[in-house]
Amino acid sequence: MTSSNFSHSFVSDPEDVARYLEALIEGFRKGSIAFKSPKRNVILEPAEILDVSIEAGGRKGRQRLSLNVSWPEKSARKGDKTERGLGLADK
Repeated sequence: MTSSNFSHSFVSDPEDVARYLEALIEGFRKGSIAFKSPKRNVILEPAEILDVSIEAGGRKGRQRLSLNVSWPEKSARKGDKTERGLGLADK
């Protein structure tokens, strides 16, 4: 189990946020997402199947977009896709 966490908050313009999201997209495509700061480095390795949750809305004069993506750690994954309900049974 990974014991390292990465957290970073910042204020930015939409163009910089887009570049950050593009870097995340590239990491998902490559299968490795690296987060680095002066105090901590965390590397995530997304699974083949991901759990995704998106929330959007507004309240008290502010709008918000939340994206949550999760998956089992590599050590907890098994090669058999039947765990996700995607396998075929032998006759």
